Amino acid sequence: MYVQEVTGTIYIVPDGPHLHPRVLGGGQPALYAGDLTVKAGKIADVTNLSGTFQFDSEEGLREVAQQLRQQGLEVESGAVRFFPADGSPPVVLE
Repeated sequence: MYVQEVTGTIYIVPDGPHLHPRVLGGGQPALYAGDLTVKAGKIADVTNLSGTFQFDSEEGLREVAQQLRQQGLEVESGAVRFFPADGSPPVVLE
């Protein structure tokens, strides 16, 4: 899972229950958060799925993918998947 702080930095940590708000601590605001999978050193899946923050912006998820690249990570083609809040099927953004 990941959390993007207001400066843009993205923190990636092992997934677990109710971790998103604890990554930054102290009730600090987040720009975006969700699930992320790393395989063979590359980002294989990055989504907006976060039970706590529930971000619902396709553009925000695209910005997360761009920031991951700027932090030196490779985001595989088809890895950026947006889950709409209405429960409709996910949309592959990149």
